[in-house]
Amino acid sequence: MSGEARCREPLEAYLESLGLERVVLVQVGQDDAGYRFRAVSIRPGTGARGQAETANPAFEKALAGVLVKFLSLNATVVAETTPAGATVFIDGVKVGSTPFTTEVLPGEHTFRFELASHLPKEETRVLSSRQQVKLDAALEKVPARLVVKAQPEGAEIRVDGQPVGTTVVDQGIQPGTRRVSLTLDGYEPHEVKAEIAPGGTYTLEHALTPTSMQSFKLAMRRRKEATMARQSYLEASFEMQRLTGTSLASQPLSTSEELESLRTRDVRAPGSRNLRGVGVEYGRYGQFFGVMLVGATYASTGDTWTLGIDVPPGVGGAGPDGVSSLDTQVQAVSLRALQPQLRYVLGPVSFAIQVGLEGRGLLVKERAGDAAIFKDGLYALDLHASGQATARIFVYEGLYASVAYQHSFTLLKKIAGTSNIRGGLGYAF
Repeated sequence: MSGEARCREPLEAYLESLGLERVVLVQVGQDDAGYRFRAVSIRPGTGARGQAETANPAFEKALAGVLVKFLSLNATVVAETTPAGATVFIDGVKVGSTPFTTEVLPGEHTFRFELASHLPKEETRVLSSRQQVKLDAALEKVPARLVVKAQPEGAEIRVDGQPVGTTVVDQGIQPGTRRVSLTLDGYEPHEVKAEIAPGGTYTLEHALTPTSMQSFKLAMRRRKEATMARQSYLEASFEMQRLTGTSLASQPLSTSEELESLRTRDVRAPGSRNLRGVGVEYGRYGQFFGVMLVGATYASTGDTWTLGIDVPPGVGGAGPDGVSSLDTQVQAVSLRALQPQLRYVLGPVSFAIQVGLEGRGLLVKERAGDAAIFKDGLYALDLHASGQATARIFVYEGLYASVAYQHSFTLLKKIAGTSNIRGGLGYAF
């Protein structure tokens, strides 16, 4: 045949002879996405065709999804409430307010109606294809109202043993005698017998009382927060130092050329080698880490130190002849700066560990008076590596008492290391 008219396929003629308005051919398969449907729609009278494809893990949903492209399968739902204006939820999804009309796929659906000051109402229906359903719900007005405000935050609120919320609850409730209880770990439970009148509002506001242990924890937490809020400190201390070794290599501060090469070697007496003095420190803290910005200590001997001396060969004269030791008094100064610290706070008590370097200097003066060999004294300089552990207890606001232990090691082998115990007062701000 020729011309613009399309030849009819034998299948179309056969389908039209059966009197069918539309034929839908469906092919089904399965893959990683679940069930996959492919459908072809044929209108025998006009030859019009359409195709659709869909996939879903659920067989029924996959089939309905492809058929709905060509066939009207939806059920019609008309929802009304008394009074009107209720919020409509279908399968947990908010869809509108009554009066409300919509279409849904066939199957089981849950309808819920909510209206302020009314009890919610819920209904489950199984709908078939093209079914028309009218839902008419009469909502009951809430006869009473319950308002509960509990402290601290997180307190659980129960009504007749059933949990209804935390911290704040404002809801409708049936009138009558109800048990309202408030509970929270670490706090004494609180329960009241509430007589709720019809149409009335029952209000309960209550702060739970902490248990003795919880009171202690809360007090410690408040003290900890107050302590950590103070990030700078200035501290003065009384210190007791002891040389951990006997070495003390000092040299004359100023003297004649003959005595210039003389050196002290060690501390021979007393065995304790103690010094006493005062110190001061200034530093800053973050939450856990800090830095001692600058610190200094001055100390002196309370008793006489006997120092052994080395007299080089060829050195003689009125001073060194026959002299192997000196009776002296020692003054010591140490300077330290930029020592990192690690801090841990427990309530009003702060523990800190710091390490770093410090410079040490000693001035040695003879006790021989006018007979002294070294009129201006002797001196020694050294660099020490030190570590310190400190405990501070806050007694009033930023005022605190401290106790610390410090240990140092000589790096230049001029002055023996020290063991230092200090106690003091400071203020954090």
